[in-house]
Amino acid sequence: MRKWIGGIVGVSITLLALWPPSAAPAAGEPAFGCGHVHTARAQRNPYVPDDGPPPIAIGDSTMLLPIPDLTAVGFDVNAKGCRGFKQSIWVARDMRNRGILPRLILINAYGNGGVNSDLIKFALKVIGPDRNLVLVTAYNADTGEPPAPDTDVLFDAAREHPAQIKLLDWVSYSLPHHKVEPAPGAWFLPDLFHPNFTGARAYANFLAGVLPGGAPEAPSKSSGGGTSWAFFALGAALVVTFLVLLALFLYVRRVHHSSRR
Repeated sequence: MRKWIGGIVGVSITLLALWPPSAAPAAGEPAFGCGHVHTARAQRNPYVPDDGPPPIAIGDSTMLLPIPDLTAVGFDVNAKGCRGFKQSIWVARDMRNRGILPRLILINAYGNGGVNSDLIKFALKVIGPDRNLVLVTAYNADTGEPPAPDTDVLFDAAREHPAQIKLLDWVSYSLPHHKVEPAPGAWFLPDLFHPNFTGARAYANFLAGVLPGGAPEAPSKSSGGGTSWAFFALGAALVVTFLVLLALFLYVRRVHHSSRR
């Protein structure tokens, strides 16, 4: 029995040692699925209590990794992979209909499907004249190239509605860091669309520029300092191996005990 256990342990260790890096996500890369909505509450309210709830950041998978950083600087978050601009407006409309839409709505979700002037008008109609809309530029979701198609629509909207629309040019701000680890100063994952952990923190702090006081000096929580998701995947593999070995040990012990009867 000990030989069996020892053999399986040896095989497991060998497989883990030979496990190619490509079998795990790239450094800092989570799964960017299209089917699940991720929501989170702000850890701080940048407005005084009488000014209502924290601002809402509505977006696509660009916002998934930065969620902890966005909540740390003062945003509620509603993010979903593959979400388009129209779907983001629907989220705002639902919040308005439930009476919980805050005074500032930030949307970063035109990399999937684009945006046009009619959608900008739709967004302004939904939020009403007493709220502000923040638009964020994006990279091309398919190629990672800067900027995404229809980015000019955002610039036009900001010029046409300066009192109600503010534009945050994330592409221009992050372009010097538009590279992949291990390149020094890299803020992006290999697809050059999603930010890595360092980029997630920079993204949140940049977006916090529209909030009173900007980003806090010491966020209470952040995405971390670049810890690789491959490390967690390796840990999960070790746990699974242990459970398999434990189950096998109990099975062999049971068979051995039965044979002695």
